[in-house]
Formats: sequence, C-alpha cells, structure tokens
Amino acid sequence: MSPRTVLCTLGLTALFLVAASDIALAAGGAGAGPDIPGMLRHLLNLAILLGFLGWALRKPMSDFLTSRRLEVKEALDESWKSKASAEEVYQEIEARIANFEGEIETLMTDVRSDADMERKSIEERAQQAAAQLESAAKRSVDEELRRARRELREQAIGLAVGHASALLSNSVRDDDQQRLTGDYLGKVGEAAKR
Repeated sequence: MSPRTVLCTLGLTALFLVAASDIALAAGGAGAGPDIPGMLRHLLNLAILLGFLGWALRKPMSDFLTSRRLEVKEALDESWKSKASAEEVYQEIEARIANFEGEIETLMTDVRSDADMERKSIEERAQQAAAQLESAAKRSVDEELRRARRELREQAIGLAVGHASALLSNSVRDDDQQRLTGDYLGKVGEAAKR
C-alpha cells in the first residue's frame, strides 16, 4: 500500500468516528446541538496530525514496505526452491522404491558373479598348489629311489665281496697262494724289465 492510500484510509476512519460521535450526542438528548466549530477544530487538528505523520513517515514507511516486500518475495522464492527440491527428492525416492526389486536382483547377480570369480580363482590356486606338491613329491620319491638303489648296490657289493672272500679263503690253500704269488711277482718283474 502506498502512503497516500494509508493516509486516505486514516482520514475516512476519522470522519466516521466524528460522525458516530455526533449521532451519539444527538441520541443522548442533551438539548444543545452539535458543536460544529469544536468539531472542525478537532478535525483540523486531526488533519494536521495525520498530514504531518504521513509526511514524516512517508520515507521510512516506504522503505519498510519495500524491504518487507523483498523479504516476503525472497522467502516465497526460497520456499518454492525448497518445494521443488523436495519434489525432486520425492520423485527420486519413488523411482528407487519402484526399482527396488530390480536393484536387489542386480546386486544379487553381481554378488553371484563375484562369488563365481572368487571360486574359480580359489580353484586355480588350489590346482597350482596341488601341481607344485605333486612335483615336489615326485622329486622326493625319485631322490629316495636313487638313494635306496645306491645303498642296495653298496650292500650287494659288500655281500658279494664278503661271500667271494669266504669262498676264496675256503678254496685257496697255502700252496695255491704261493703259486699265485709267484706268478704275480713274475709278471711284475717282466713288466719292470720292459
């Protein structure tokens, strides 16, 4: 509202009050008629007061109304933005709720896929570990077989030498030993002469 409108409204209200007081005085039966000059003085004083207030409050009232209008406009704009933002969030939530089962199915598919990949990875590592263990076991068995064969060969040689020694000691007599020693010395002597 402009200051002029406010001033007019206040003036009309004052006239209404003066007229109402006249009617009340007339109804009271006080013998004398209305005091027109007194009422005109009061009206003039009221008009001067209202004019002065209108003139003095014109700028602050205008500034107040302008700032208040801007505050209300900013508050309305902010509330519209908040409402729009809330509606967007509401729509997103509604869409997510509508797609909730689809999201769960997608998550379950992803989990199953990850579990299958992990299972395959574990199986591959287990196969590699089994192959390494098998290879190590084969090497160990081969080494043990070589060692056992070597020990058996050494034992067989030792037994054969022992058996041959026993046979020779039983079958060779002193005269055979002297003859063999002589033959051996003769061959050594001939080899030395050459």
